Amino acid sequence: MKIIKNRKLAGALALTAMVNTIPGLAVEVEESSAAQLQQRIAELQAQVDALAARPVEIENPEPTQASTFGDTNIQIGGYVKLDSIFSDYSDGSSATAGVGEDFLVPSTIPVGGEGGDVHYNAHAKSTRLFFKSSTDVGAGSVNTHIEIDAMAGAQGDERISNSYAQRLRHAYVDWKIDGDRSLLAGQSWSTFFNVGALPEGLDFVGPVGTIFERQPQIRYTQGIGSGSLQFAAENPATTLYNGAENPYDDNSRPDLILRYNNSIGDLNYSVASMSRELAYDRSDASSDSEQGYAISLSGKWQLGRDDLRFMYSYGNALGRYLGLNSYRAGIIDPVNGNIELIDQHGGYVALRHFWSEQWRSNLVLSATAADNPGLVADTTPSSYQSLHLNLMYSPVPKMTLGGEYIYASKELENTSGLLADDEGDMQRMQLSVKYVF
Repeated sequence: MKIIKNRKLAGALALTAMVNTIPGLAVEVEESSAAQLQQRIAELQAQVDALAARPVEIENPEPTQASTFGDTNIQIGGYVKLDSIFSDYSDGSSATAGVGEDFLVPSTIPVGGEGGDVHYNAHAKSTRLFFKSSTDVGAGSVNTHIEIDAMAGAQGDERISNSYAQRLRHAYVDWKIDGDRSLLAGQSWSTFFNVGALPEGLDFVGPVGTIFERQPQIRYTQGIGSGSLQFAAENPATTLYNGAENPYDDNSRPDLILRYNNSIGDLNYSVASMSRELAYDRSDASSDSEQGYAISLSGKWQLGRDDLRFMYSYGNALGRYLGLNSYRAGIIDPVNGNIELIDQHGGYVALRHFWSEQWRSNLVLSATAADNPGLVADTTPSSYQSLHLNLMYSPVPKMTLGGEYIYASKELENTSGLLADDEGDMQRMQLSVKYVF
């Protein structure tokens, strides 16, 4: 409701009306001193002129996230976040790719060479904006979600403006057919990834052992008893060692994922399985296709106000799904051109503890490994580890100030043993300010 802050003007108008319409008051005014009346009128006129010269102010209610237009409910929200990052590498002066300076990308940890000085980097690229809608359609409701941020954008310059291109995170429509069924189409988190089990942290992604993937898909969800079953066909892409492309886009079918969600007491869990085609087709007429699989178990166990989160994944087709493409899914045999898939596994365990209403901490331990064949180069990664420890403070609702210590390491296969240095690590201190709106 819009309220004009012009109470003095309203008072003046009310006084005039009272003088003109109330006989008793009019008689009293007539009996008062003419000079006093003229003085009072002049004061009121001055107040009216002053108010008229000011811009009209609108008194708004507390900000809300939703507005209704007909049958459609619209929400706008997101957050603003500043990250200040101090990084120290045992080998090399910085991450091997710029994105590794903004958040932990395991594959960009340098190995070999002399360590450099502590490197400082600050950015607000993870600042996020989303638009949501929900419309009743008789047979359930239709929801949409569009979300953008500036992370991992290739555009930008720190010399003057620090401008960065916006990128698409989510864009999907979700038809809630009824309480048990829904159909989602568009780009969103992979069905193979249980987002609810991801630890709370200041780093943009988190532990090296997490599944992390967003991509176009079509997903059907069916409630079964106290749980739900999800089936999805998602956009494929193939990452291979000895390949000329990363990734190859030569797949003949989508990645197929089946996931079951349920709870037992205070434990919420998900079990997901995936079937993938790994394929390539090169201009020199060599090509191959292999079928691979992967499974993932994840969940969150509520311990009063605290919680324990976990994830473990295994398979010969994890590839780009695990740890931001820490490993490729397979290797092309240089002799016959066949694809040999690589068994991989990884996971994490994370404990969140509330010290008080405003203070909380998270401890996250994580590791991954790949069973590489003898065909791989010495510089192929064989394992990663990470530790995250943070302290977060929320002085007011929706605001978080915090610090996070991150330790991460990378080990190379070094099959021949010729590499003088086959391990590298990174230590990082990240300070962040975040406000959700």
